[in-house]
Parts: sequence; C-alpha cells; structure tokens
Amino acid sequence: MYNFYPGPSRLYASVKDFAAEAFESGILEKNHRSADFMQLLEECIRLFKDRLNIPPSYKVFFTSSATECWEICAQSFLNDSLFYYNGAFGEKWKVYTERITGQTEGRAFDIQENLPVEPSGAKDVCMVVNETSNGTALSSAVIQKIREETKDGLVMIDAVSSLGAVDYDISQGDIWISSSQKCLGLPPGMGIMVVSPAALVRAREKNDRRYYNSALFIEDNFDCFQTPYTPNILAIYLLKRLLESLENVRVTAERISRRAGDIYRFLESSGVGEPLIHQPEVRSSTVIAARAEDVRKVMGGLSENGVTVGKGYGRWRDTTFRIANFPAIPDEDFVVLSGLLRNFASQ
Repeated sequence: MYNFYPGPSRLYASVKDFAAEAFESGILEKNHRSADFMQLLEECIRLFKDRLNIPPSYKVFFTSSATECWEICAQSFLNDSLFYYNGAFGEKWKVYTERITGQTEGRAFDIQENLPVEPSGAKDVCMVVNETSNGTALSSAVIQKIREETKDGLVMIDAVSSLGAVDYDISQGDIWISSSQKCLGLPPGMGIMVVSPAALVRAREKNDRRYYNSALFIEDNFDCFQTPYTPNILAIYLLKRLLESLENVRVTAERISRRAGDIYRFLESSGVGEPLIHQPEVRSSTVIAARAEDVRKVMGGLSENGVTVGKGYGRWRDTTFRIANFPAIPDEDFVVLSGLLRNFASQ
C-alpha cells in the first residue's frame, strides 16, 4: 500500500513500535494530572519547540483538532478579523468564525497569484499558509509582509498541511494551528496551537472564560503541564517519541522542497497531467495538485496498483488529484508513483 493521500496520510514506520511501547509502559492508563503524564507533556512540548524552532516565549497547546483551534481563536483571541483565502479551507475558517463572532471581513484572491497584501490596521489577520484544497502556499516573504502591515492586530496562521515540513519563522505569526495527521506522520486525533505572548495578552484582555476550551483555561492547565480535559495521551506519547528521532525542521524542509521540485518537473513532462498551479512561487511543497483530462481513470489505475492519492477538493474536485509530499513518505514510494503515471501516459 502506497499512501499519498493529503491527510490522514502515511505514518512513520516507527509509530507501530512506539504505540506498542506506550501500551507496555502503562502511560495510557495514567491520570492526566499524574506526575508521569506531566513529565511526558513537558518533554513533548520541549522537543516540539526545539525541532520546529519555536521561540522560547511562545506556548504550545494540544487540542482535539485543528478545527477546534479555529473555534478557540474566535472565542478567545479575535476582535475585528480579516481573512485572506483562495481555497476551501481558508473560506471555511472565515465562515465558521463569522458564525461565532457575528462578523468577519474576507478578501479572496486567485490561486495563480500571490496574496495581495494590504494594510490591515487594527484588524486581526487570519490566513491558511498551505491550502490543502488546491496546493497553493504563501511564501515567507508574503507572511513577513502581512506581519509588517498588521500594525495593531494579531496574525493567525493555519499551517495544518505544512507545519513540520516547512521551516517557518514562527515569530511572523501570533497563533499557528496544525494537527497530527499530515506532516507529523502520526494518526489523526490531536490539534496543535502555538501561541505568542501578544496573543495571550489579548486573551487576558478579552477575559472570556465562558467556554471549556477557553484559551485562558487551557493556558492555566498547560502551565502546570496538565490539560483541562482528558487528552489523547497516546498521541502525545507518539509525538514525543517521534520527535526524539527527527531532525530539525530545517533539514526536513530542504529534503521536502527538493522532492517537490522533482514532482512538479515530472508532472510538467510526463504527459499524464500538469500542475494545477502554474506559478512556482505560489506552489505548495507538501500538497501537490495535478490537473488531468480523466481524473477518475488516473486514480482508478493507481488504486488498482495499491496506490492512494487524494481526489480533488471543492471546485477542483472533478478535474484534479492531489499528491501528499509529507516527510513520512519515503523516496522509494515516489519512484513507484512516477513509474505508474508514466505507464498511464504511454497507453
């Protein structure tokens, strides 16, 4: 089985052994306010910050999903909000935030263009930096420009399909959102929030404690290396053990970027399809969308050979397929994928 689905996707092979190890250790039966769990959580957060180059002053929280993180942002952090989006997930984030806050401003932009950054003043800016639905991404330069133009607001970033495979400057954002099942190579079931001191100041100013997942309630618990809810202890254990074996994200990002270049060049010359995104500077390195004349035939042929790719999403559903280029997927799997695609092109 070769899995290129853009999440949940390929697990690191070591996860199987780590899961058995967790079972044997007894940690999965521990109370989440016990000393053993607190030690586990503290070490997991330390390793996460180290491997992803997260500033010491930022805090890391674990939730049930990235979608829950959207709600936490709306409830605990956002004032007036401005959403930039060019795909389904960015638009969904805006829609669900508006249902909670009552009002948002949205600025859509084309998938073939760089985000047209404008001064946002005191508005909080929200954006998806790696759009899973269409394979676009925002460059570090664009993110930095947004940071500079967001004078008095917060910058909130959904990096669900790229955190762990792209070497972001975390200081460019106040809140980063991700989850376990994509570039971290783990099973689904855990969301991640990386939160700046400025964002926590905002949460204290709002002082909204009406919700069980209030950021202040979460912070109070995580400061003691506990959680307000019974957490996904297995996910935390797996993440901690995996991080012990992983290189710094700078090294990982270089490998993923090189491989993405190879995949795009292959698509441009293979005859089986073409990249959906024409401009290299706005292409994602972790989710690659390919346009094909007969998407169902391509996906069906791959499936018959034990290869899973993602179908198109949203308005690209019937015209594209998507290839995950996540760190847990070995290079050898891409050799198999490219060989099959070449065969389809020659038929």
